[in-house]
Amino acid sequence: MKDKIVMFIAFVFGVFFIQAQNQVDSLKYGPDKGLCDENLSIYTEFYKQKNYVDAYLPWTYLFNNAPKRTKNIYIHGPKIIKGLIKAVANDQRKTDLVDSLIMVYDQRNTYYPGKEAYVLGMKGADMYRYMKNSTEGLQASLLVLQESFKLSGYESSSSVINYYFLATTKLVQAKVLKVEDLINLYSDLLRVISYRKAKLSSELYELSQKKDASSKEKKTIQKHEKELKTLSDVKNNLYKTVGPHATCEKLIDLYTTAFDLYKEDIEWMKRAAKLLYKKECTNTEIFFTISEELYKLDPSPFSAYKMGISAYKRGLFTKALEFVTYAYENETDNMYKSKYVFKLAKIYAKLNNNNKAKEFAEKAANYRKGWGEPYIFIGDLYAKTSRSCGELKTEFLKRVGYWAAIDKYEYAKKIDKSSIEGAEERIKKYSEQMPSKTDVFTEGLLDVPTYQIDCWYSERVSIRVPN
Repeated sequence: MKDKIVMFIAFVFGVFFIQAQNQVDSLKYGPDKGLCDENLSIYTEFYKQKNYVDAYLPWTYLFNNAPKRTKNIYIHGPKIIKGLIKAVANDQRKTDLVDSLIMVYDQRNTYYPGKEAYVLGMKGADMYRYMKNSTEGLQASLLVLQESFKLSGYESSSSVINYYFLATTKLVQAKVLKVEDLINLYSDLLRVISYRKAKLSSELYELSQKKDASSKEKKTIQKHEKELKTLSDVKNNLYKTVGPHATCEKLIDLYTTAFDLYKEDIEWMKRAAKLLYKKECTNTEIFFTISEELYKLDPSPFSAYKMGISAYKRGLFTKALEFVTYAYENETDNMYKSKYVFKLAKIYAKLNNNNKAKEFAEKAANYRKGWGEPYIFIGDLYAKTSRSCGELKTEFLKRVGYWAAIDKYEYAKKIDKSSIEGAEERIKKYSEQMPSKTDVFTEGLLDVPTYQIDCWYSERVSIRVPN
């Protein structure tokens, strides 16, 4: 009896296994494996030739009958359908093709899951491109882009950010959404853009330092450079569109009026605090109020940092140090740690603790490779203290600190393109204050390349002789 039960169980499992295998084969090869392979070969050849019109029918066979034959069905499919949309003149046919395009993205997430946010981003962008002429189409694309942005967070692509913003802007213009909705989104998008640019710049710098970069790494460098440029373009577009609605005066009025309604909404408070900070509206009563309330509701590194900013703007540097230190020590993301520790450097500078200010600026630069701003800050410290370092000494010794400052500015320029303008302004200013040619000659240093400075810092610097 026992043997019969075992045999029966084995039989049942065998039947289930065969059925499951048949289902897998059906999804991979369809009802006719030979026909499936034939259509795969035909569509692939036409696709390589960029003949999307003739590639469409054999591709459609695979999409409908063998959806698991190859992931290329979903990688190539959008390009094929877009080629047809471009080629046809009939509006109804275009509408049908757009519906098919949306189905490609949905089916990809069904049969090849794992990159849902990325696929939703492409789907939402295409929905915007082809459906933006109707309010319904805009609303549909917005929902998809919103979901992609929510899933991707700080990894959201420039394309998703751009189309999410454009769809929202058009719906505000159509009076479906309010200007406040656009301003709230503006805050969210700026946060992600700033983070993405910082992270991509850091990764790009580290890759660029490799002497023998692989072909894959070279492609990554090109991809990062392109994405950084696009993010900058999107950011500029955001500023142009929302700028008139997001002046300090208007933001203060908006958030002061809405505060009582939203003072228990953590996400609203974060957006408001972030945008007030971005627009340099931090020395205002509403920023102080929002920062304090946010910290009570959510004592996170983010809210502690905003409390630190609030205290800093009030001149309460010791209190600012306490809050920002908490933010820095409890933050796990290096991009945010770099931001928080750099603010600590600035607070220490206000407290006249130059050693700590320099130390924390260097920490900021270590968390975020290829960032020039901390080196400009250190250069400013050197320039500011140059004459006091040489106090009661020769005029030459009072001016050597400007050499140290210029070294830092030159390094900032070298590693970070965004620092070039600020660095060059300072180099021009302090080149006029560094030791004169006569001073260098008198010290016997005309043919010496470097000089050792020992002040509150120790630095071997390049000797620069004015023309």
